[in-house]
Parts: sequence; structure tokens; C-alpha cells
Amino acid sequence: MRKTAALILLLALAACNGKPAERPRLAKAGRPAPVIALPKLINAPQRALGGWEELRGKVVVLEFWATWCDPCVESIPHLNGLAERFRGRPVVFIHITDESEADVSAFLRQHPVSGWVAPEAGAEVFKAFRVYGRPHTVLVDAEGTVAAFPHPADLAPETIMELLAGSYKSQAAAGAAVSTGSAMAEFSISPSEGNSGSAQYGPASLRASAMSLEYALEWLYGKVDRFDIKPAAAPAMAASYDIRFRLPDSRAAAKKDFFLGGLQAALGLKVARSEREAEVYVLKKASGGPVNVKTRREYGDARLNGAVLEVKGGGFNVLAGRLKEVLRRPVLDETREAGPYEYSFELDSDDPRVIDVQLQRQLGLRLSLLKRRITVVEVSK
Repeated sequence: MRKTAALILLLALAACNGKPAERPRLAKAGRPAPVIALPKLINAPQRALGGWEELRGKVVVLEFWATWCDPCVESIPHLNGLAERFRGRPVVFIHITDESEADVSAFLRQHPVSGWVAPEAGAEVFKAFRVYGRPHTVLVDAEGTVAAFPHPADLAPETIMELLAGSYKSQAAAGAAVSTGSAMAEFSISPSEGNSGSAQYGPASLRASAMSLEYALEWLYGKVDRFDIKPAAAPAMAASYDIRFRLPDSRAAAKKDFFLGGLQAALGLKVARSEREAEVYVLKKASGGPVNVKTRREYGDARLNGAVLEVKGGGFNVLAGRLKEVLRRPVLDETREAGPYEYSFELDSDDPRVIDVQLQRQLGLRLSLLKRRITVVEVSK
């Protein structure tokens, strides 16, 4: 989903003609912030942002977010409180998203944001500031230098006060080793304190918050029909984690060994994949189906709103995943309908016969119990 680019930093003093120092392509603590341009602004004294010269002398909090990101929405009250506390001071909070102005404006009517809001931001801004998942916060000091990448919930008033006073020291400024290039490999896993998660995937990268290891292993293997979790491994598998994983795209073939090696070193987990025949539920089209489905141009998000699964751009594999959670048995999508589609499905029973009736009535699909060869992942200590 994202290619890692080599970064060459050229730090030079401005010439006598006033030409500014060249800015790096990717954000790094202790270095000048990359070029920024935001085509639209809401709640701001200006209609757009052309670059850092318009923010000269101000401490800037960049918050990359989305309306569909639960942790982002949960962080809004905390960031609003900080914005109110520093109102009248040279501090600017900019909430950046790639969503449309209409969608963001509708969201803000229910969830007010005290800072500036920048909808329809370009992909180049997300890439420049290393946004691998959301929420993603970047602190920039009054001189236009990247100071830190805190989690929004961890951003304290004292940190902003230090930035205003010019006394804040990043790890780079404190003497930590500073690399001039992108990380070639990365594996980090830690217990998550969040209640809802987000994830962003690449061919050889995963950045996630509050993610279960089952979802991470499904990303790794591409398809897992059933997990066989041994008792000793159950506590680790039941927890949720913040995960950062990356290899160069050219080394994507090695991601499985690298990721599993990290799990074994960090959690003592041993993972093995096999195939076997078993009885599973199969999702198929009923006569005349599917129904109540709209075709979409692009893939979007899916969310669970009470008993209703709302898919805003996806295939029926999303539905199969939801049914798998309810029935606690593999559910295979054999509709041969790739999508992306927009549809919803209300599920108020865990009885397969009732679910079959609801599928026929709401979507024109059938649920059958059949024998199939499935992929099983065994996790042990």
C-alpha cells in the first residue's frame, strides 16, 4: 500500500538572498518539518494553508485522523481541552483528513472540534509525515522543526508549554542516535491500552492499534479459516496489541519468517499453518440474488452499528467474517461477487437456520453447512 522511499537530508543555512533551507521529504524528530500544503480549512482564519511560512513563530500540533476512526474520535475531547487551554497563545491545532469537506462538515455538527480542520488533504502530506495509521500526531516547534510523534491521548499541556518556551528536547536533540534514512526493518509489539483499534496495511508493513493477534495473523497468511489455540497460548491470543511491522517491499516474501520470529521472541508463541477437511458454513447466492446491494467505485470501511453490519464498499467476505464471529465456525464466501458493494445486514440471532432466512430476505444470499478444505492456524507456546 505504501512504498518506502530513501531519505536524503540536506541541512544548509539560508543564503543571503533569503532562500530557505531545503526541507526533508519525510518527517523525523529534530529535523525541519516537510513541506505542507492543505487545500481547505474549516474553523480557521484562512481558507487554505500554503506552507510553514504562514505558521512562523507558532507551535503546531498536526493530528491526522478520520471520522471512521474510533480512537481518533475518542481523542477529540482531550485535544479540544488543550486547544481551549492554549487559546490566545501561538499554538495551532490542525486536524488533517483525506475525507471530503461535506462528510467532515456533517461529522463536525455532531462532534465539534476546537482546532483547525483540514479536509481533502493530499496523499503526499500523509506520506511526508509518516502516517501509517490513525490517529497520528506530530508536534512541530515554533521554528518549524519536528519535535515528537506522541499519541494524542499522551499529549500533555506541559509538553506544549516546553515547546512555547523553547525548552523541549526531542530524543534526537537529547543525543539519541539519528538515522538519515528510513528504517529498513521494524518489529514492535506492546499491549494496547485502547478499547477500539485501527490498522493500515501494506505489502510488507502493518501499523495497528488495539489489534488482536488473530487479525494480525490473517494479514500475514492472507486467509485463515480457523484458529486452533492451545490453552497455554490462550492468554496472549486474547489480548490486544499495538503493532508496528515493516520490511522493504522488495523483501515482502520474508515477512512471514520475520513476523513469526518476532512473536516467538516477544511472546513465546509458536505458529503453524496447515490444511484439512472440515464441515464449514458456506455463503452462496440465492436464486435472484444478491439484492439490496449497491455497486461502489472504491473500497471503503465497514462498521458494526449495534446488530447491523454496515459495509460502505467491500465484498461479501466482510459479511462472512462477521458470521464467522457469531457462529464460531469458519464461513467461506462462495458468492463469487468481488464488489466493492455497499450493503447492510441486521443480525439478531446465532441460530444458523434463522440467519439463513435473514440472509435470503435481506441480501438474497444462502447459508449452507458443507465439507470444504480449510486453512487452520495452530498457536501454541
